[in-house]
Amino acid sequence: MLVARRIDDTMWTLRRQGKGHFVVSSAGHEAIGAAAGLAADQETDFLAPHYRDLAACLAWGLQPREVMAHYFGRAADPCTGGRQPYAHWGSSERHIISQEGPQPNVVSHAVGVAFANRRLGSRGVVWIAFGDGGAQKGEVHEAMNFASIHRLAVVFCIENNLYTQSVPLRLESSVPDLSVRAASYGMPGASVDGMDLLAVYPLARQAVARARRGEGPSLIEARAYRYMPNTSNDDDTRYRSREEVDTWRQRDPIARLRAHLLHSGALSETSAAELENEVSQEVAEAATWAEAQPDAQPRDALLHTWADGSVRPLAWMDD
Repeated sequence: MLVARRIDDTMWTLRRQGKGHFVVSSAGHEAIGAAAGLAADQETDFLAPHYRDLAACLAWGLQPREVMAHYFGRAADPCTGGRQPYAHWGSSERHIISQEGPQPNVVSHAVGVAFANRRLGSRGVVWIAFGDGGAQKGEVHEAMNFASIHRLAVVFCIENNLYTQSVPLRLESSVPDLSVRAASYGMPGASVDGMDLLAVYPLARQAVARARRGEGPSLIEARAYRYMPNTSNDDDTRYRSREEVDTWRQRDPIARLRAHLLHSGALSETSAAELENEVSQEVAEAATWAEAQPDAQPRDALLHTWADGSVRPLAWMDD
């Protein structure tokens, strides 16, 4: 969670300096991804991430250097080879299903992965995350219905941060509690404070265990709040007040977990400060390293396409 927040802060700083470009902030969502990572088995389970799931991607094995290379769009980017904007996650090596620009196409693709796991005899579970806006799309309902019919090993996680870009939840959903939709598909559903790791994790663990036992999918609505604009192209002052944002900042998932660990004695002020300093240094080094990496070669855009044969490069690709 600390690494995700520090990377997020660093990307916004780089953008203000004119060194970076497109930012999709994960600040406020960290506890959800951390809970998923703690509940799952990264050796067998798959992650279909929400684009704010930086913490989950780190839990599934992405390293700070790799995340920063992805942000800068360098050749070292393991997710897209520098082809896609930031937050288009994906890694076959780490079982991270490729994210796409259109939301939430990855939901139906991830259910397909779960169906393939069934056919291949794998006990792997697929954690599928998407936003409250994506939850309104027909594709999501079709995916839930299919997963329930076939009792697939899936956990659907709605990361409800109350806004689909500038549209508030009350104008996108006829019900405020999105987990009630689970009943329509015969799966258990629950809503939880998504900014409290200790609240999300037990539900995540239970849902993953249920899926692995062959009992079918579950739906978790994790209620969170994004602290930053929808993306770096958004002006969130047009649709939400600073007072609202400040109120939600008092429920910061990292501060809450830190306070709990200090109170329980699992963490001391000294060790907390050392950890925070270590994370800051690691992310700063990763950003410096990634910025210095070369861009992908123009002709590399022709690699990993659907075509079976080679594609002739255009003249400018060799310049």
